[in-house]
Amino acid sequence: MYPILARTRTSLLSPPPLDDPSILGAGRAALILLPKDPQTCLRLAYQQLHAVPFREVKTCWRRLYTDSALWVVVEVVAEHLEKRGEDESDEKWVDRVVKELDMALILTGAVGREELVGEWFDVLEEVLGSQADESSARPAKRRKVDSEQLPDTFPEDIRRKPVPKCPIARSRELSLSAFQAKVSNPQTQTPLIIEGAIDHWPAFEDSRAWKKPHYLLRKTLDGRRLVPVEIGRSYTDAGWAQKILSFRQFMQTYMLETADAHTDPHPAEHPSDDTPSSHLNAQKGYLAQHDLFAQIPSLRADIAVPDFCYTAPAPPLSNPSHVKDVQELADPLLNAWFGPADTISPLHTDPYHNILAQVVGYKYVRLYAPAETPRLYPRGTEADGVDMSNTSCVDLEGAMEAWPEISCWGHRDGGGGDEGEEQQVRELYGGFREARYVEGVLGPGECLYVPVGWWHYVRSLTASFSVSFWWN
Repeated sequence: MYPILARTRTSLLSPPPLDDPSILGAGRAALILLPKDPQTCLRLAYQQLHAVPFREVKTCWRRLYTDSALWVVVEVVAEHLEKRGEDESDEKWVDRVVKELDMALILTGAVGREELVGEWFDVLEEVLGSQADESSARPAKRRKVDSEQLPDTFPEDIRRKPVPKCPIARSRELSLSAFQAKVSNPQTQTPLIIEGAIDHWPAFEDSRAWKKPHYLLRKTLDGRRLVPVEIGRSYTDAGWAQKILSFRQFMQTYMLETADAHTDPHPAEHPSDDTPSSHLNAQKGYLAQHDLFAQIPSLRADIAVPDFCYTAPAPPLSNPSHVKDVQELADPLLNAWFGPADTISPLHTDPYHNILAQVVGYKYVRLYAPAETPRLYPRGTEADGVDMSNTSCVDLEGAMEAWPEISCWGHRDGGGGDEGEEQQVRELYGGFREARYVEGVLGPGECLYVPVGWWHYVRSLTASFSVSFWWN
């Protein structure tokens, strides 16, 4: 513990170069105050992070938040070392350190301090591991809450099975050259489910299986790590929100059917985290489009970027207006998608080619070609200035109720909703009924290729853990 504490102090006290704008822009007063009162600097930086859209936040405020968090960690650990021996079972200091470090990662990317923050998590893992070894040799003062009640694996029984009418094409063990040939021609850039491409991932091995809640909790410091969670059915719905929760609270509240949302031993103490667990539990929670693997590199070691992401797709014949221009990526972008059954990604497009890899559970997917865009009624710029042109106005579930013939649930389940709402859908979005699509069910070990510009809707049929790889 002492070496990392000393390295952190030395690093934080080392003055930045005079030409380094990464923190100097926060002002001389803030830099002088930083080692003396990091809590005040933390609040100042937090305010600046939320004063403008994130893309407009200056690097100096991200760096000030990160350095303030590290100074708080130094204070917390130093105080713990002074009191060591008074109560060896007290792990509140660990919770506090994890909270400060993860908030820095989630809010700022720990800009300029990525390696140092990573070292701290390595040390915490060692500390908790050694404490677990010691506690096994003597009667435990307190047991880990609900650990023995966790299921061995997430349930994978599909309660309501879709019946695809227009199946997505499939390929088994597709070669890299065959995939390159497919994406080299804009005419053949069409969705494809690829089987057998990720079977070698450690995430499928028994000892590192992501389908085991115990393993995921162990990789997140017994669930202490914080994660951003989307609360609500869909980001297009009123009342949708985002919260930062401990991984254990997310698991207990949303992923495990018999979970008690009030037993989280490591709650996230976040300035805006004031929603009661009972309220959270009444809604869906989705860890969606989050770079979990940069935050927790040990989970990144359980997967590998598919070779398909290193191909060079031909540009489309015409650039669809609903696809935003993006810079060329040096490396694929990875995002995690982890949530319970019935979480939804509404009908939308992405500005990158995408390989969606399914690790745990099953998902229903439906895709529409760029040519169908006029029938999908793209949104425009919202009242708050956010460009939502990559998202459809049509709620697919509502459309399937209005037109049972396009429902994946079969005719007998269609038309069972509110007749007034169904009539409104028919009047507002009549062209949607004629839009052509492909659909399918994605299972563990399978990948879905989503070409750039294709509209896609995704619904979890069971508890699900997926990884998306964007490239261009």
